[in-house]
Amino acid sequence: MKIKTFILGVIFVYLLISLPTMLGIGYVIDWVSEATLLQKFKEYVIKGLTNNDLIKILISIISSAILSLILFKRKANTSKWI
Repeated sequence: MKIKTFILGVIFVYLLISLPTMLGIGYVIDWVSEATLLQKFKEYVIKGLTNNDLIKILISIISSAILSLILFKRKANTSKWI
Protein backbone atom coordinates (compact mmCIF):
# COMPACT_ATOMS: atom_id res chain seq x y z
CA MET A 1 0.00 0.00 0.00
CA LYS A 2 1.48 3.32 -1.07
CA ILE A 3 1.21 6.16 1.42
CA LYS A 4 0.73 8.78 -1.30
CA THR A 5 -2.31 6.96 -2.68
CA PHE A 6 -3.70 6.61 0.81
CA ILE A 7 -3.29 10.29 1.72
CA LEU A 8 -4.70 11.53 -1.60
CA GLY A 9 -7.61 9.13 -1.18
CA VAL A 10 -8.36 10.44 2.32
CA ILE A 11 -8.32 14.04 1.09
CA PHE A 12 -10.47 13.27 -1.97
CA VAL A 13 -13.09 11.31 -0.02
CA TYR A 14 -13.22 13.95 2.76
CA LEU A 15 -13.83 16.72 0.22
CA LEU A 16 -16.40 14.58 -1.59
CA ILE A 17 -18.30 13.96 1.64
CA SER A 18 -18.06 17.67 2.57
CA LEU A 19 -19.33 18.90 -0.78
CA PRO A 20 -23.10 18.72 -0.03
CA THR A 21 -22.60 20.69 3.17
CA MET A 22 -20.50 23.27 1.35
CA LEU A 23 -23.31 23.75 -1.13
CA GLY A 24 -25.73 24.48 1.71
CA ILE A 25 -27.65 21.20 1.64
CA GLY A 26 -28.84 20.06 5.04
CA TYR A 27 -28.58 23.22 7.12
CA VAL A 28 -29.54 26.87 7.04
CA ILE A 29 -27.38 29.83 7.96
CA ASP A 30 -29.26 33.01 8.86
CA TRP A 31 -27.52 35.92 7.20
CA VAL A 32 -27.68 39.55 8.17
CA SER A 33 -28.51 41.79 5.24
CA GLU A 34 -25.01 43.34 5.23
CA ALA A 35 -23.15 40.05 4.72
CA THR A 36 -21.03 40.14 1.57
CA LEU A 37 -20.78 37.36 -0.96
CA LEU A 38 -17.21 36.61 0.18
CA GLN A 39 -18.32 36.30 3.81
CA LYS A 40 -21.09 33.90 2.82
CA PHE A 41 -18.74 31.83 0.64
CA LYS A 42 -16.15 31.64 3.42
CA GLU A 43 -18.72 30.58 5.98
CA TYR A 44 -20.19 27.87 3.73
CA VAL A 45 -16.73 26.42 3.03
CA ILE A 46 -15.68 26.50 6.68
CA LYS A 47 -18.97 24.98 7.86
CA GLY A 48 -18.79 22.37 5.11
CA LEU A 49 -15.32 21.25 6.09
CA THR A 50 -15.83 21.29 9.87
CA ASN A 51 -19.40 20.01 10.20
CA ASN A 52 -19.30 16.38 11.52
CA ASP A 53 -15.56 16.27 10.90
CA LEU A 54 -14.82 13.20 13.06
CA ILE A 55 -17.34 11.04 11.21
CA LYS A 56 -16.05 12.26 7.85
CA ILE A 57 -12.44 11.55 8.83
CA LEU A 58 -13.29 8.00 9.90
CA ILE A 59 -15.25 7.30 6.72
CA SER A 60 -12.54 8.74 4.50
CA ILE A 61 -9.75 6.77 6.25
CA ILE A 62 -11.64 3.49 5.99
CA SER A 63 -12.63 3.97 2.36
CA SER A 64 -9.15 5.15 1.37
CA ALA A 65 -7.56 2.11 3.03
CA ILE A 66 -9.91 -0.20 1.14
CA LEU A 67 -9.22 1.59 -2.14
CA SER A 68 -5.45 1.47 -1.59
CA LEU A 69 -5.55 -2.25 -0.82
CA ILE A 70 -7.64 -2.94 -3.93
CA LEU A 71 -5.25 -0.98 -6.12
CA PHE A 72 -2.23 -2.69 -4.52
CA LYS A 73 -3.67 -6.18 -5.05
CA ARG A 74 -4.66 -5.37 -8.63
CA LYS A 75 -1.12 -4.20 -9.37
CA ALA A 76 0.37 -7.28 -7.69
CA ASN A 77 -1.86 -9.62 -9.71
CA THR A 78 -1.05 -8.01 -13.04
CA SER A 79 2.70 -7.95 -12.40
CA LYS A 80 2.80 -11.77 -12.01
CA TRP A 81 1.90 -12.30 -15.65
CA ILE A 82 4.34 -9.78 -17.11
